[in-house]
Amino acid sequence: MRHVIVGASAGGMAAAEAIRKRDPFAEIVMLTDESRPPYYRPLIPYLIYDGKPESEIVREPCLTPKNLDLRLDARATKLDPAAHTLMLADRTTLSYDRLLLATGASPTRPDIAGLKGPGVFTLRKWEDALAIATAAKGVTRAVVLGAGRIGMKSAFALRHLGLSVTVVELLDRIVPQQLDAASAVIFAEAVKNAGVETILGHTLKKINRRTGKITSVALDDDRKIKTDLVVVGVGVRPNLDLAVAGGLKVNRGLLVDDHLRTSEPDVFAAGDVVETKDVVTGESIVSGIWTNAATMGRIAGDNMAGGTSVYEGAFGLLNAMELGGLPVISVGDIHSEPGDGVEVFVEQRGPAPRYRKLVFRENRLIGLVLVGVIERAGVYQTLIREKVDVSALRRELLGPRFHYGHYVLSKPKEVDRYVRAG
Repeated sequence: MRHVIVGASAGGMAAAEAIRKRDPFAEIVMLTDESRPPYYRPLIPYLIYDGKPESEIVREPCLTPKNLDLRLDARATKLDPAAHTLMLADRTTLSYDRLLLATGASPTRPDIAGLKGPGVFTLRKWEDALAIATAAKGVTRAVVLGAGRIGMKSAFALRHLGLSVTVVELLDRIVPQQLDAASAVIFAEAVKNAGVETILGHTLKKINRRTGKITSVALDDDRKIKTDLVVVGVGVRPNLDLAVAGGLKVNRGLLVDDHLRTSEPDVFAAGDVVETKDVVTGESIVSGIWTNAATMGRIAGDNMAGGTSVYEGAFGLLNAMELGGLPVISVGDIHSEPGDGVEVFVEQRGPAPRYRKLVFRENRLIGLVLVGVIERAGVYQTLIREKVDVSALRRELLGPRFHYGHYVLSKPKEVDRYVRAG
């Protein structure tokens, strides 16, 4: 059987591993429109300032499934589900028995005067990071639009190169999706100490140029900031062109069932292109999170090879990052306020910043933020995903030494699959 995978990032590689595990002899063809072998996308900001050697960013060959036919610079342009074929950009045709679309997402560019042209960058691929690094040579100032994860990582990378960096964010705090108000204050101090300026509650109105080169940006309040380059980090959109061309059902993302099968029975999907449900809220989401993509790929690949794995949904928030040497992990619903069945526990210590926030709804943990000390994050994450009733564990859970053994020893009526597996 021939399995064709479009996309060589988290979802695609996890699917290839799962297929090979279930079927050691299946033919697996993987297509990527990039010229480089698979790499860890979350690490590409390090390429801007040589923060890590390339060998640590490229996926280790020993982790690549055996007998994988990986084709670089291969872009699929047309899908014909009835004929079970893909047409590539070079006009060749590739047939498949089972197909996985792991086409990912692309950065969005807001409608800002002067945005088109040299000196404006996004950060999504390896080559984007190299282009930013090249542009940063011989200049002194940079503006980053968006204080999300990508924006802040870009800002710190440019600051490592010695540039004066200003981050402009429309919302009222940095990394607004991953941090609540209190943890954002902690990180705002770390960002300031690193020499990165932040302007909150504003956005860019115009990018000013002279003979094509960027000279400054104008904010929505008409302030001007001198700069030599701009990095845009304000969101992504799923790459749906191939799915739409093949007549697959889409909404905000590519629609799938709980086996990650699309509206065509032999076509599966995984990663940033998929529309799924949030495991905490049940709401429809399109997730851009690496770990979600890997989980989808593993389940889709297993099912492509004859398995019956069920995908229960994605975390709308599941992120670990470090800013200014300070680690943070945030999972699930971290923004709900107390009331209507919601309880919030907060613990904050200093002078070394330590912050812990746990959010509960009806005796279930639904969200957390850990800053500084991030141990036991995996335990908390399991409790959230499994929707565990923690009423018998409340005292231990709020204590400083909670671990998974407390849950096991509580002898729950319904033991989740992690305990069963043990």
